[in-house]
Amino acid sequence: MKIINVALTIDTAQREAYETFIDALVQGSRGEAGNLDYAHYRRLGTEDQYEIIEHWKDADAVEFHNQTPHFQEFLAHVGDYLTKDPEIIRMDYAD
Repeated sequence: MKIINVALTIDTAQREAYETFIDALVQGSRGEAGNLDYAHYRRLGTEDQYEIIEHWKDADAVEFHNQTPHFQEFLAHVGDYLTKDPEIIRMDYAD
């Protein structure tokens, strides 16, 4: 299994637009065949910090996801909402 955590810090003035924007990524990703779980959370006690937590069946599922229109849209426009670069952690997990 592939696990990816993405920490995002947004411009709070754009929070509503960001949450609408990110919902398309979350919903599209959850529908992919190789997706085991895809979640997006606001960190407790913060107004501007979010986390995406992704669980994928394998590397092929991640590669497929990376080519999807909803992920490409995310890549093209997520910077419009951020105040700093995302922090990405990638992990492998064997059952």
